[in-house]
Amino acid sequence: MRDAPNINMAWTMLAAEECARLGVRHAVISPGSRSAPLAVAFARHPSIQTHVAHDERGGAFMALGIAKASGLPAVHVMTSGTAVANVLPAMVEARMTRTPLLIFAADRPPELRDCGANQAIPQAQLLAGASRWSVDLPCPTSEIPAEFVLSTIDEAFARACGFAGAQGGGVHVNWQFREPLAPDARAWDQNWLASIARWSRSKEPWRHAMPSVAAEVEIDSAIVVAGCVRGSTARSLSRWKGTLLADVTSGLADAGTAGADLVLRAAFDGGTIEKRAANEALRRALQVDAIAVVGDPVVSKRLNAWIAAQPSGVTIFGAGDPRVDPAHRADAVYAGPATLCAARGLKPHAGWKRALAVATRASAHALDAERALCEPTAMASVVKSVDMGTAHSHGTVFYGSSMPIRDADFLAIAPPKGWHASANRGASGIDGLVATAVGHAHATREPVIAFVGDVSALHDVGSLQLAALVENPLVIVVLNNDGGGIFRYLPIAKHDDVFEACFTTPHGLVFADIARSFGLAVEAPKTRANLEKVVTRALKRGGATVIEVTCTREASEQCRARVAHAAIDALAREFR
Repeated sequence: MRDAPNINMAWTMLAAEECARLGVRHAVISPGSRSAPLAVAFARHPSIQTHVAHDERGGAFMALGIAKASGLPAVHVMTSGTAVANVLPAMVEARMTRTPLLIFAADRPPELRDCGANQAIPQAQLLAGASRWSVDLPCPTSEIPAEFVLSTIDEAFARACGFAGAQGGGVHVNWQFREPLAPDARAWDQNWLASIARWSRSKEPWRHAMPSVAAEVEIDSAIVVAGCVRGSTARSLSRWKGTLLADVTSGLADAGTAGADLVLRAAFDGGTIEKRAANEALRRALQVDAIAVVGDPVVSKRLNAWIAAQPSGVTIFGAGDPRVDPAHRADAVYAGPATLCAARGLKPHAGWKRALAVATRASAHALDAERALCEPTAMASVVKSVDMGTAHSHGTVFYGSSMPIRDADFLAIAPPKGWHASANRGASGIDGLVATAVGHAHATREPVIAFVGDVSALHDVGSLQLAALVENPLVIVVLNNDGGGIFRYLPIAKHDDVFEACFTTPHGLVFADIARSFGLAVEAPKTRANLEKVVTRALKRGGATVIEVTCTREASEQCRARVAHAAIDALAREFR
């Protein structure tokens, strides 16, 4: 650190080195003048890979994706002013999903605050409502011990990762800087480093923060409902002996665990007299003694409603802040990490085991029989093309909020075998989806397939520039039905005078043309068979490919109805 050209750079070089020692491997830099000391320190660090994002909003979501994929925070460096306000959506998602994120924002010194100085806003607490921790650092000076810089970075990392006695999430470190902002030579007292000589000679961080040890919990009779789970919890459920109802984001969804929404639709929706009788038999078969809810919230409204209606006890694992109990039904909550162990006598729940197998088999056959290319069939065809191929046995499927993740969960379209699942379901926002998928690609260096709707793609169209810099295969499947199709399922759809203009908001855009302007490879298949071929080609080619699937909302709705009815009919025959 003695080669630092000035005191600003001495502080930021300490910060970059400590971040690297703690395990940070990625920094996203959004350009700006006031943040130059931070940008230079991270860009020049040999152990940290830097990515440039012109837009702070997209950059923050890319950092979020890196963290979701790796479990470690990325640092996002930005300048002062409204740049900081742009990262709020990603900070909200980080808090809601307990995802570590480090925001390093530059700021004006005290004498340039609240006096009309250019690009100065009250930003020190701007992100406080979404942050796990915020700290407003003073201007770098040798009068403050170097230990302060190191211990503050350690605390920021620990708070972001949830190692400091609370849940993880985003941390905002606000850096005040005076001139010189560039790495120009300016004399400073190098004796300032004497007190951290031991740290300088070592390769260890100043302070270690250890994660909480996972508690071991024995499950003797409960059925387990799993949202997005991580670490020891996910590993303990990967070969669960009992019955597991797996959300599509859990990473545990397959033919034996997915399909709870289809089963509950058959059990509780109306129909003919014969089907209502079958409903009653199915409802009796699904009764449980206890429920263990694990991880983040699940997608299915039906599953949430079923949990709320059960007379049995409900225990929640892995939540805390934010809490995961929308019906306020939990008897007990364990906020820390948990390893679930099956009791010796635990057996699969007979009714749920039969129902899931029947529903997923029927839905898979019905989806396979669909000929038209629409939203659900596109997702099924993409998964099929990966499962049938041999080039990539590992990767990530990133589900966009709104209809893509609902289709995957409701119709039991599980990720390809061996692939991970991810989504931004903490706040269920449709902003930053492309950027988040880019972050997954950078962190994993494995293939990523992202399903996003057309309105979501419009929200994050600028992040196609970030996608253009990805080297490993990144397949962005844009499901273009010319507007917000999800609104057709809501009560507002009955109000014709405002529905189209203000809610579905048709745009008439062709995303293939937009993607080409960013230099991306583009495919626009018209059939399911052609889609499977272009996905295989995109995964072999590498880099980013935008595949635009153009369809009507009506075609997708009709497909969903046919697949659901096939599962309902199969369950009615099974549970007469």
